[in-house]
Amino acid sequence: MAWQYRCGTCRTGWGWMNKQDADDLRTRHRDERHSGGTPDGEELTSNAASATDDPRALWITGAIFAFGALAWIWQQITGT
Repeated sequence: MAWQYRCGTCRTGWGWMNKQDADDLRTRHRDERHSGGTPDGEELTSNAASATDDPRALWITGAIFAFGALAWIWQQITGT
């Protein structure tokens, strides 16, 4: 997974890198350009896909949880 840092105040962005390098870059930029403060519009984003990007995955996850809930309810009713 790659990360990207962008400073909204400076309107500057950097390329994709690992999380530690992005954190280091953010800290260094804050110290050098913003006296250690957090600039407005600062973004540290990941290129990882979100679960909400795949509706089928959401349906499958929901079905598994629903099945688990029904199994638990059935156990409570029947005592087995």
